Amino acid sequence: MRKEIIGDAELYLGDCLEILPTLPKVDAVITDPPYRDMAGGIEITLDGGVGRLHRPSKLIGDEWGANAEWFSPTWGLCKLGAIIFCSWHDVDKVKNLARESAIALVTWHKRNAPPSMANAPWFTTEFAWAFKKAPGLAWRKLRTFYDIPKLQAGCMAVEREVDFGGKSMHPTQKPVELMSELLKVGGETILDPFMGSGTTGVACMNLGRKFIGIEIEEKYFDIACRRIDDAQRQSRIFGFDDMLKVQERILS
Repeated sequence: MRKEIIGDAELYLGDCLEILPTLPKVDAVITDPPYRDMAGGIEITLDGGVGRLHRPSKLIGDEWGANAEWFSPTWGLCKLGAIIFCSWHDVDKVKNLARESAIALVTWHKRNAPPSMANAPWFTTEFAWAFKKAPGLAWRKLRTFYDIPKLQAGCMAVEREVDFGGKSMHPTQKPVELMSELLKVGGETILDPFMGSGTTGVACMNLGRKFIGIEIEEKYFDIACRRIDDAQRQSRIFGFDDMLKVQERILS
Protein backbone atom coordinates (compact mmCIF):
# COMPACT_ATOMS: atom_id res chain seq x y z
CA MET A 1 0.00 0.00 0.00
CA ARG A 2 1.11 3.55 -0.71
CA LYS A 3 -0.35 6.67 0.87
CA GLU A 4 -0.08 10.25 -0.37
CA ILE A 5 -1.30 13.36 1.46
CA ILE A 6 -1.91 16.28 -0.90
CA GLY A 7 -3.45 19.18 0.96
CA ASP A 8 -6.96 18.13 1.94
CA ALA A 9 -6.70 14.91 -0.07
CA GLU A 10 -5.71 11.54 1.39
CA LEU A 11 -4.91 9.10 -1.40
CA TYR A 12 -4.26 5.36 -1.17
CA LEU A 13 -2.76 2.99 -3.72
CA GLY A 14 -4.08 -0.48 -3.06
CA ASP A 15 -7.13 -2.74 -2.81
CA CYS A 16 -10.11 -0.89 -1.35
CA LEU A 17 -11.23 -4.06 0.47
CA GLU A 18 -8.00 -3.93 2.47
CA ILE A 19 -7.91 -0.16 2.96
CA LEU A 20 -11.56 0.64 3.75
CA PRO A 21 -11.51 -1.00 7.23
CA THR A 22 -8.66 1.34 8.24
CA LEU A 23 -10.45 4.59 7.34
CA PRO A 24 -12.50 6.99 9.49
CA LYS A 25 -16.13 7.86 8.86
CA VAL A 26 -16.93 10.21 5.96
CA ASP A 27 -19.96 12.34 5.15
CA ALA A 28 -20.64 11.03 1.64
CA VAL A 29 -19.44 8.63 -1.01
CA ILE A 30 -19.30 9.46 -4.70
CA THR A 31 -17.80 6.71 -6.84
CA ASP A 32 -17.71 5.12 -10.27
CA PRO A 33 -17.00 1.42 -9.65
CA PRO A 34 -15.97 -0.92 -12.49
CA TYR A 35 -18.92 -1.90 -14.66
CA ARG A 36 -19.34 -5.46 -15.74
CA ASP A 37 -17.51 -6.37 -18.95
CA MET A 38 -19.03 -4.55 -21.89
CA ALA A 39 -17.75 -4.04 -25.45
CA GLY A 40 -19.06 -2.31 -28.53
CA GLY A 41 -17.54 1.14 -28.86
CA ILE A 42 -14.50 2.62 -30.55
CA GLU A 43 -11.94 5.16 -29.49
CA ILE A 44 -10.82 8.05 -31.68
CA THR A 45 -7.17 8.86 -31.11
CA LEU A 46 -4.73 11.29 -32.64
CA ASP A 47 -2.28 10.10 -35.27
CA GLY A 48 -0.05 12.89 -36.53
CA GLY A 49 -2.72 15.43 -35.68
CA VAL A 50 -5.40 13.50 -37.57
CA GLY A 51 -8.16 11.63 -35.81
CA ARG A 52 -8.28 7.91 -36.50
CA LEU A 53 -10.29 4.99 -35.22
CA HIS A 54 -8.60 2.80 -32.63
CA ARG A 55 -9.32 -0.69 -31.33
CA PRO A 56 -12.74 -1.47 -29.83
CA SER A 57 -13.09 0.02 -26.37
CA LYS A 58 -13.92 -2.31 -23.52
CA LEU A 59 -14.93 -1.26 -20.05
CA ILE A 60 -13.07 -3.00 -17.26
CA GLY A 61 -14.74 -4.97 -14.51
CA ASP A 62 -16.32 -8.28 -13.56
CA GLU A 63 -19.91 -9.21 -12.96
CA TRP A 64 -21.38 -7.32 -9.99
CA GLY A 65 -21.65 -10.58 -8.11
CA ALA A 66 -17.86 -10.77 -8.13
CA ASN A 67 -17.04 -7.22 -7.05
CA ALA A 68 -19.89 -5.91 -4.90
CA GLU A 69 -18.00 -6.84 -1.72
CA TRP A 70 -16.74 -3.26 -1.57
CA PHE A 71 -20.20 -1.86 -0.86
CA SER A 72 -20.74 -3.09 2.69
CA PRO A 73 -17.54 -1.57 4.19
CA THR A 74 -18.03 1.59 2.11
CA TRP A 75 -21.64 2.00 3.25
CA GLY A 76 -20.48 1.41 6.81
CA LEU A 77 -18.09 4.38 6.60
CA CYS A 78 -20.68 6.66 5.00
CA LYS A 79 -22.65 8.83 7.44
CA LEU A 80 -25.11 10.68 5.19
CA GLY A 81 -25.39 9.20 1.70
CA ALA A 82 -23.82 7.99 -1.50
CA ILE A 83 -23.94 8.47 -5.26
CA ILE A 84 -22.85 5.40 -7.24
CA PHE A 85 -22.44 5.28 -11.02
CA CYS A 86 -23.54 2.31 -13.09
CA SER A 87 -24.31 1.29 -16.67
CA TRP A 88 -27.71 0.21 -17.94
CA HIS A 89 -26.62 -3.41 -17.38
CA ASP A 90 -26.55 -2.92 -13.63
CA VAL A 91 -29.21 -0.34 -12.78
CA ASP A 92 -31.23 -2.95 -10.89
CA LYS A 93 -28.21 -4.59 -9.24
CA VAL A 94 -26.79 -1.33 -7.94
CA LYS A 95 -30.16 -0.28 -6.54
CA ASN A 96 -30.35 -3.57 -4.70
CA LEU A 97 -27.12 -2.75 -2.87
CA ALA A 98 -29.22 -0.48 -0.62
CA ARG A 99 -32.72 -0.59 -2.11
CA GLU A 100 -34.51 0.91 0.89
CA SER A 101 -32.16 3.92 0.84
CA ALA A 102 -32.40 4.64 -2.92
CA ILE A 103 -33.96 8.05 -3.55
CA ALA A 104 -33.12 8.92 -7.18
CA LEU A 105 -31.70 7.54 -10.41
CA VAL A 106 -29.53 10.16 -12.12
CA THR A 107 -28.94 10.12 -15.89
CA TRP A 108 -25.80 11.61 -17.42
CA HIS A 109 -25.81 12.38 -21.14
CA LYS A 110 -22.32 11.67 -22.54
CA ARG A 111 -21.67 14.10 -25.35
CA ASN A 112 -19.60 12.68 -28.18
CA ALA A 113 -19.71 9.17 -26.71
CA PRO A 114 -17.63 6.67 -28.72
CA PRO A 115 -19.64 5.49 -31.76
CA SER A 116 -20.95 1.94 -31.83
CA MET A 117 -19.44 -0.98 -33.66
CA ALA A 118 -20.11 -4.73 -33.88
CA ASN A 119 -23.82 -3.92 -34.34
CA ALA A 120 -24.15 -2.79 -30.72
CA PRO A 121 -26.38 0.13 -29.68
CA TRP A 122 -24.71 3.51 -29.36
CA PHE A 123 -24.55 4.10 -25.61
CA THR A 124 -24.80 7.84 -24.89
CA THR A 125 -25.93 7.71 -21.26
CA GLU A 126 -24.65 6.52 -17.92
CA PHE A 127 -26.53 6.36 -14.66
CA ALA A 128 -25.97 6.92 -10.96
CA TRP A 129 -28.06 5.91 -7.97
CA ALA A 130 -28.43 8.33 -5.06
CA PHE A 131 -28.76 6.70 -1.65
CA LYS A 132 -29.83 8.58 1.49
CA LYS A 133 -28.56 7.12 4.74
CA ALA A 134 -29.28 9.95 7.20
CA PRO A 135 -30.38 13.60 7.09
CA GLY A 136 -27.69 16.16 6.33
CA LEU A 137 -27.24 16.37 2.55
CA ALA A 138 -29.05 18.85 0.30
CA TRP A 139 -30.71 16.33 -1.99
CA ARG A 140 -32.99 19.08 -3.36
CA LYS A 141 -29.92 20.31 -5.28
CA LEU A 142 -29.55 16.99 -7.09
CA ARG A 143 -30.99 16.86 -10.59
CA THR A 144 -31.97 13.60 -12.26
CA PHE A 145 -30.52 14.57 -15.66
CA TYR A 146 -27.15 16.16 -16.44
CA ASP A 147 -25.98 17.29 -19.85
CA ILE A 148 -22.46 18.69 -19.50
CA PRO A 149 -21.72 20.85 -22.59
CA LYS A 150 -18.22 19.51 -23.12
CA LEU A 151 -16.98 16.85 -25.50
CA GLN A 152 -16.01 13.82 -23.45
CA ALA A 153 -14.59 11.39 -26.00
CA GLY A 154 -12.66 11.40 -29.22
CA CYS A 155 -9.89 13.65 -30.51
CA MET A 156 -11.84 16.85 -29.75
CA ALA A 157 -12.49 16.00 -26.08
CA VAL A 158 -11.46 18.42 -23.35
CA GLU A 159 -10.04 17.43 -19.95
CA ARG A 160 -9.35 13.92 -21.19
CA GLU A 161 -5.97 12.60 -20.05
CA VAL A 162 -4.22 11.20 -23.12
CA ASP A 163 -0.81 9.72 -23.90
CA PHE A 164 1.61 11.03 -26.52
CA GLY A 165 -0.32 9.18 -29.22
CA GLY A 166 -3.61 10.77 -28.18
CA LYS A 167 -5.03 7.58 -26.62
CA SER A 168 -7.15 7.93 -23.51
CA MET A 169 -5.17 7.10 -20.37
CA HIS A 170 -8.28 6.09 -18.42
CA PRO A 171 -11.30 4.40 -20.06
CA THR A 172 -14.04 6.02 -17.96
CA GLN A 173 -12.80 9.48 -17.00
CA LYS A 174 -15.68 11.76 -15.94
CA PRO A 175 -15.90 15.55 -16.46
CA VAL A 176 -14.92 17.67 -13.44
CA GLU A 177 -18.06 19.73 -13.99
CA LEU A 178 -20.27 16.66 -13.63
CA MET A 179 -18.69 15.67 -10.33
CA SER A 180 -18.87 19.29 -9.13
CA GLU A 181 -22.59 19.30 -9.89
CA LEU A 182 -23.11 16.12 -7.87
CA LEU A 183 -21.11 17.60 -4.98
CA LYS A 184 -23.74 20.32 -4.65
CA VAL A 185 -25.55 17.96 -2.27
CA GLY A 186 -22.82 18.77 0.27
CA GLY A 187 -20.65 16.79 2.64
CA GLU A 188 -17.40 18.01 4.16
CA THR A 189 -15.46 14.79 3.58
CA ILE A 190 -15.99 12.71 0.43
CA LEU A 191 -14.81 9.13 -0.16
CA ASP A 192 -14.19 7.49 -3.54
CA PRO A 193 -13.01 3.86 -3.23
CA PHE A 194 -12.53 3.65 -7.03
CA MET A 195 -10.70 6.93 -7.61
CA GLY A 196 -9.45 6.20 -11.13
CA SER A 197 -7.91 9.32 -12.63
CA GLY A 198 -9.04 11.41 -9.67
CA THR A 199 -11.85 13.55 -11.10
CA THR A 200 -13.92 13.46 -7.90
CA GLY A 201 -10.84 14.50 -5.96
CA VAL A 202 -10.18 17.40 -8.34
CA ALA A 203 -13.77 18.60 -7.91
CA CYS A 204 -13.42 18.34 -4.13
CA MET A 205 -10.24 20.42 -4.16
CA ASN A 206 -11.92 23.06 -6.32
CA LEU A 207 -14.82 23.26 -3.88
CA GLY A 208 -12.80 23.20 -0.67
CA ARG A 209 -13.89 19.71 0.44
CA LYS A 210 -11.81 17.00 2.05
CA PHE A 211 -11.27 13.92 -0.08
CA ILE A 212 -10.25 10.31 0.52
CA GLY A 213 -9.50 8.28 -2.60
CA ILE A 214 -8.43 4.69 -3.23
CA GLU A 215 -7.11 3.29 -6.51
CA ILE A 216 -5.68 -0.16 -7.16
CA GLU A 217 -3.94 0.59 -10.48
CA GLU A 218 -0.67 2.47 -10.02
CA LYS A 219 -0.79 4.18 -13.42
CA TYR A 220 -4.19 5.67 -12.63
CA PHE A 221 -3.14 6.50 -9.06
CA ASP A 222 -0.21 8.53 -10.36
CA ILE A 223 -2.50 10.45 -12.74
CA ALA A 224 -4.90 11.17 -9.88
CA CYS A 225 -2.09 12.41 -7.63
CA ARG A 226 -0.88 14.79 -10.33
CA ARG A 227 -4.34 16.13 -11.16
CA ILE A 228 -5.29 16.64 -7.51
CA ASP A 229 -1.96 18.31 -6.79
CA ASP A 230 -2.53 20.63 -9.77
CA ALA A 231 -5.98 21.49 -8.43
CA GLN A 232 -4.47 22.28 -5.03
CA ARG A 233 -1.85 24.51 -6.65
CA GLN A 234 -4.51 26.39 -8.58
CA SER A 235 -6.45 26.87 -5.38
CA ARG A 236 -3.38 28.33 -3.67
CA ILE A 237 -2.58 30.59 -6.62
CA PHE A 238 -6.04 32.04 -7.09
CA GLY A 239 -7.21 31.74 -3.52
CA PHE A 240 -10.07 29.59 -2.27
CA ASP A 241 -12.71 32.35 -2.48
CA ASP A 242 -11.78 33.03 -6.10
CA MET A 243 -11.97 29.31 -6.91
CA LEU A 244 -15.46 29.16 -5.43
CA LYS A 245 -16.54 32.11 -7.58
CA VAL A 246 -15.20 30.33 -10.66
CA GLN A 247 -17.07 27.18 -9.72
CA GLU A 248 -20.27 29.13 -9.10
CA ARG A 249 -20.03 30.63 -12.61
CA ILE A 250 -19.40 27.20 -14.10
CA LEU A 251 -22.33 25.63 -12.29
CA SER A 252 -24.78 28.51 -12.76
